[in-house]
Amino acid sequence: MKKNYKAILAAMTGNALEYYDVMLYGYFATMLAPLFFPSDNQTISILSSLGTFAAGFIMRPLGGMIFGHLGDKFGRRNALVLAIFLVTIPTFIIGILPTYAEIGIIAPIVLLACRLLQGLCVGGEYSGASIFVIEYSKKGKECFAGSVLAASGLFGGVIGTFFGFVCTLSFMPLWGWRIPFLVGTLFGLMGYYIRTRVNESPDFIRAKNEKIEKIPLLSVLQNRTRNLFCTVGIGAASLVPFYLASVYMAYLMSSKLNLSTSEIMLINVILNICVILIVPLFGLLADKFTGKESQMIGASVLTVFLAYPLFFMLQGDSSLSNIVFVQVVLLMLNVAFIAPSMALLSRYFPVHERYSGIGFGYALGGALLGGTTPLILAFLTNWLGSSLVPAYYLMFSGLLGIFCIVFGRQEHSSSVLNIGEIPTDFAKA
Repeated sequence: MKKNYKAILAAMTGNALEYYDVMLYGYFATMLAPLFFPSDNQTISILSSLGTFAAGFIMRPLGGMIFGHLGDKFGRRNALVLAIFLVTIPTFIIGILPTYAEIGIIAPIVLLACRLLQGLCVGGEYSGASIFVIEYSKKGKECFAGSVLAASGLFGGVIGTFFGFVCTLSFMPLWGWRIPFLVGTLFGLMGYYIRTRVNESPDFIRAKNEKIEKIPLLSVLQNRTRNLFCTVGIGAASLVPFYLASVYMAYLMSSKLNLSTSEIMLINVILNICVILIVPLFGLLADKFTGKESQMIGASVLTVFLAYPLFFMLQGDSSLSNIVFVQVVLLMLNVAFIAPSMALLSRYFPVHERYSGIGFGYALGGALLGGTTPLILAFLTNWLGSSLVPAYYLMFSGLLGIFCIVFGRQEHSSSVLNIGEIPTDFAKA
């Protein structure tokens, strides 16, 4: 049992670090713009910095492919050790990187390369770490294990936001933004040490003598196209409500209520802390009572039916209390959907195709529709001139989630080994 907890801790540590880095750069993007992307036009400078942030999302599907391949061929542990090692390097480099004024064009090029490498690692981190803890969990506790891992990512994001906020206070030196990146390097080294001290997942060990395809993802594309498509859809349906509730609602607070960035950050941090505490509860609920598919479908159905009334209310009254109310409702529905999602997706693929299928599919869905949600909504809202566009987009994501869960159900029961049946040597640990 001690080995199980150690494995979960190792997965959580690395996952928290990955999302710590993502939120940290997102928080400092506007501050870093004039330092690394100087321009006479401030808008161009900021867009260049934000574009560097967005570049990380573009790399996620590629990261899912690369780390998925390594995880299916050589083991989840080895892939996750490599992921946290590689993500620590750019975190350190950003912390010590000279500015444009000091080394010229090399500065933004190196910064972009660091963000690309971070995005690559994140693409293989969340899905791989989730698979790792689910394969370590006992039968009947897979949803809880996956939900705890999801909570760790949010925790890393909250810590990154907190450090970002503290290091921009008036008493901090101008170079204070470098401190949280260097602290993140220490977190990374700690996570690397922990991950090198855990054993491989029980499922992978049990299946080590089975035939492994030369390119597992190619086998997934040939033989499990349906479930790969469903994984893409579930990945998108998982992230659309989250980015809508956090990033798009922050835009409304700024544009309609003129709230400061620090005030918006404080609201989002409080909400995320609440979500961190609630995610494992929904994981337990799915394990003990509702079941994976039923809970996810229920959350999606509620999302479809509540989307229009919620945004119709905002159309009439965009007060802070109403915006926060909509955020809370969307996040609760999103949490109910996300908590059992990785446990369900782990049933879609056999052991030696699982990391590749989930890693690539989930990251692709997140990159195509999830991470682009604020940009798509801003474009459609301006183009169509309707403040109800977010409601329709949310309804679309809910219907997509329902369709993919129902569609994927037909293959998952016969296409995988039993998860959670720990071999004798692990059960005694």
